[in-house]
Amino acid sequence: MASDRMKQAIDALERAIDRLEQNMDRLGPSVSPSPSSSVDAAAARAALKSLDALIGELKEGAHG
Repeated sequence: MASDRMKQAIDALERAIDRLEQNMDRLGPSVSPSPSSSVDAAAARAALKSLDALIGELKEGAHG
């Protein structure tokens, strides 16, 4: 039961990260944030990749 909820949560996170990655790709590297924005696009991409790797590790641990 708890593992089913964990799997669902991991799947939801994975879908959200996929959507964020698609949005970042759509924006492209040439788009610079507005001066009032404090978002670092390179750092955001790195964070998404890190989360994606963590989800992969969690899935492996759940199946292994």
